[in-house]
Amino acid sequence: METSPDSALHILQHMQPIKTLSDENKAMYGLLYFQALEKANKPLKPDSLIKFSINYYSTHNDNPRLATSYYYNAKILKSAQRFDDATLLYLKALDLIESKKENYFLLGKIYSDMGDICLIQLDYIESLNKFQESIKQFNKANNKIEASYRIIAIGRVYRFLKDYKKAYHYYHLALSQTSDSLVLGSVFQEIGLNYYWAKQYDSAQYFLRKSLSFPYKGTNYAIRCSNIADLFFDRDQYDSAYLYANLALKYPATFFNQRDCYRILANTECSRGDFKKVGFYMSKYQACTDSVRKVETQTKTTVLEDIHQSTQAATKTKQYLIVLAWIFPILIVVSLIIVFRLRQRNKGKEKRLEEAEMQISQKQSLLIESLLQKIEEARTSQAIIYKKSTPAQRDEMIKIMYDNYLHVNDIVAFKRLMNRTFNNLIITLESNYPDITYKEIVWCCLFLLNVPTPEMSLILDNQLTGLYKLKQRLTQKMHLKSSKEIDVLLKTLSEIK
Repeated sequence: METSPDSALHILQHMQPIKTLSDENKAMYGLLYFQALEKANKPLKPDSLIKFSINYYSTHNDNPRLATSYYYNAKILKSAQRFDDATLLYLKALDLIESKKENYFLLGKIYSDMGDICLIQLDYIESLNKFQESIKQFNKANNKIEASYRIIAIGRVYRFLKDYKKAYHYYHLALSQTSDSLVLGSVFQEIGLNYYWAKQYDSAQYFLRKSLSFPYKGTNYAIRCSNIADLFFDRDQYDSAYLYANLALKYPATFFNQRDCYRILANTECSRGDFKKVGFYMSKYQACTDSVRKVETQTKTTVLEDIHQSTQAATKTKQYLIVLAWIFPILIVVSLIIVFRLRQRNKGKEKRLEEAEMQISQKQSLLIESLLQKIEEARTSQAIIYKKSTPAQRDEMIKIMYDNYLHVNDIVAFKRLMNRTFNNLIITLESNYPDITYKEIVWCCLFLLNVPTPEMSLILDNQLTGLYKLKQRLTQKMHLKSSKEIDVLLKTLSEIK
């Protein structure tokens, strides 16, 4: 397993049928199989194996193996961008092993994965804390290579903070620790990105291209190609940008990298005047953007940690009170005093829980802001081409943009998006006003999104006078006295309650 994980994986894959094993051996098989997959840099699947291990070890009080099983299941969820679910499993694993603190290598991996999630959620301070803790654990395990990867990750955090000098310091520190080719490839990749963010394009191109000749893990090759594509696009070398963006899509990638690649491909085709391909790549870009939006609206790791710790504390308190009630009946009076004091102490924790729940409820309002932001980003990215286009081409570009982001021509997709964005507005309108038409529903949603009237006219294929008549008809159907009352009613129905 340690020296030849590929061989270990091969042996496990060619064993007797799993169903013939005893439950104990089946649970151990699942654990070893996922360990071999991880060490061989293979995708972690199927999850049914590791779930069996979790169920077995949770009923047999084998905390070290249960913690490892939780870790592998969390890795599956992390790869699927389900960061909130993954975080809860990482926290469970920490609860099982952190008290003894003897499995330094597993602790290092858990803190590292949580640091990755915090970085994606733009929680930079917590990400630094997690990576620093991870390095501490890997150093205790005497694993310099894994520690080097986390030093690189700290440099990446400082790059996101735009402290390029400090980021380079950590990359150089990682280079001084090991000559491992995988680590070297990751360092050159990050140095290239550091120069790219600092707008030193020649140095960025040198190191990013150099990183392509080194082996990689996971999504790193796609990251290298997509960033080289971005670099060439910024330098107006569209053919090279197009080539590397396509190359990146052939390798395992995150939604973020795929979205950037489709943006480059769409803009390149737009500069060539091929609007059919622009529409195709914009639809792909929108699909990735929707996936990214789901990731961005997940509950942050810090919030989940607070909830988890509060729940654990509340559970331990409850168990403690039950023990006191049965074992020390003669101390009932003292127990009541303890209950009172503990409740007073828990009020602060309950308040934090309420704040956490409030943050979760605010995710719906983030959808509206995110949707408007993406439309403005698309408008900005095509500003130069828009100015050079004819009026007819401009109208077509506006229609394509709104159709890609709002799915106006796809009734099911449009209703689903608007219901999620505006508090089930369409469901309410169709229920309360059965005579309302789809075009009138679209107008209501465009109004709430503050879409300019000329663009609204293009989307609905109506003259400006036609929009006024549409609003008048809508006033009658909704049994209102004046069209001004529609504005108030729509805003009220779309508010988060």
